[in-house]
Amino acid sequence: MELIQYLKQNEGKTIEFKENCLSLPKIVQTVVAFANTAGGTLIIGVRDKTKEVVGLADPLKEEERLSNAFADGIRPLMIPDIRISSFRDRNLMIVSVPHAIGPYYVQSEGSEKGVYVRLGSTNRRADPEMIEAIRRLARNVSFDEQLYTEISSEDIDFLAASESFASVSRKLTPSVSKTLGLIVSQGGKDIPTFGAVLLFGKNRHRLFPDAIIRCARFYGTDTNRFLDHMEIDVRNTYVIRDAPQNIN
Repeated sequence: MELIQYLKQNEGKTIEFKENCLSLPKIVQTVVAFANTAGGTLIIGVRDKTKEVVGLADPLKEEERLSNAFADGIRPLMIPDIRISSFRDRNLMIVSVPHAIGPYYVQSEGSEKGVYVRLGSTNRRADPEMIEAIRRLARNVSFDEQLYTEISSEDIDFLAASESFASVSRKLTPSVSKTLGLIVSQGGKDIPTFGAVLLFGKNRHRLFPDAIIRCARFYGTDTNRFLDHMEIDVRNTYVIRDAPQNIN
């Protein structure tokens, strides 16, 4: 993207302006937040409020400072692309940060408190749930594949599960349960996954009290209006609404 196109934008999720490199810790936080969220571009040499291009007196020296700050201050190691660009006889630095599987964190703050994500035009410290979500993405593990280590396979209603599979002429054997990811053997113990608990857990209403399934029948391909819809909670309570309604 041409520099003029960046200058036409306002600060947001994927772009930020800095007048200079005096606030190196804040710049490192921004790079970490960009990497953990959706990537982004940092333009240095531009006032963030007015977007006035003030430039940098010694861009080569500032580039070296930034490279060292990123190499020494971010873990895992990440070296964003840093380019020096000229705009109306003023030198700017453009720092391009790709979105990468992390979580990346500010080394001086540690792996639990130093993880930042981008929220609008601000950097926010990630909470434990967000950090775990990023780690799941790194492991390529979805929510339903996670192990519910606090319970055992005895907490799964395999009779109900077998009846469900029998209705489609399939037999649910222990090996099939493991192939489908309902049960995982770990340390000599069969541990159910979150998916198994949600589908067939004996106490799923207690373990996942807020879980709900929403189903709807639409008018053809128009998803703004539907014929009726149903809500099914973990206690198998059905709530049916027949009157056509709009979905916002």
